[in-house]
Amino acid sequence: MKLKYLEYFLSVAELGNITHAAQQLYLSQPNLTVAMKRLEEELGVTLLERHNKSVTLTDDGQFLYDKLRPLLTNLHSALDAVKERGHNKGGILKIGIPPMIGSFMIKPLLSHFSSAHPNWELNIVEDGSIGLQNKLVNGDLDLAIIIADTLPKGLNAKPIMNVEYKACVPTTHPLIEKDSISFTELESESLIMMQLDSFHRQYISKQLELHHITPRIAMSSNHVNRNLDMTVQTNSISFLLTPSPIKRNDIKLISMNPPILATVAVVYANKAEQNKTIQALIEYVCNI
Repeated sequence: MKLKYLEYFLSVAELGNITHAAQQLYLSQPNLTVAMKRLEEELGVTLLERHNKSVTLTDDGQFLYDKLRPLLTNLHSALDAVKERGHNKGGILKIGIPPMIGSFMIKPLLSHFSSAHPNWELNIVEDGSIGLQNKLVNGDLDLAIIIADTLPKGLNAKPIMNVEYKACVPTTHPLIEKDSISFTELESESLIMMQLDSFHRQYISKQLELHHITPRIAMSSNHVNRNLDMTVQTNSISFLLTPSPIKRNDIKLISMNPPILATVAVVYANKAEQNKTIQALIEYVCNI
């Protein structure tokens, strides 16, 4: 019997819905349905009563849930305790940071970490906020420093700082003399954006939509400097998360009116609270 089938069963039992459990587990609904059928076949009992849009536990299913939940909790605690013994001797800590946030967070983070934990290696994983959330859920990261808008179940967040997305305006652009830019002034502007799967792109697009602006996107990429280069070369508008150490003489950063604000947070899985090294790093990040 596969341990993961038992973990899948707990998720289905707690959510009462195959679709929602599949989304939380990052599985397809058919694959999760097959896993539950195989578990029932191996045990020789029916665990779930299937309804139109939900599932409930049978008597056998409730019996298994009641016995299984504390066992798996103890198992994960034991595994985490063993990992913690290894962590005290050193290891690799994996931290996810999107490129824009990394531009002003990686340097102080690395300086502190190498001094406070000399036996550890800090592995920086660069990706967008959405991709890093998925990696946290799947256990591929120890923590991430991202824009925390909405989070999947099982992740915790502690706010670090408030940030602002500012418009990047080339010095040759007609809007360069503005102290702030209204959303209506972007109506006919060509925009350089991050790619569709990035939180940056989705967040900016949401703000434009709220102000009834249909963006004219000329190009998209997840390379910040390339986007800034193309902003200048095509006399377009792009957006940059501030504070940022990027200094250019050919671009001026101008606030939108109203400003586009967000919160950067350190995000981690519940079990990360049991790791002293991760706890210490979370505390440091929150006080930068």
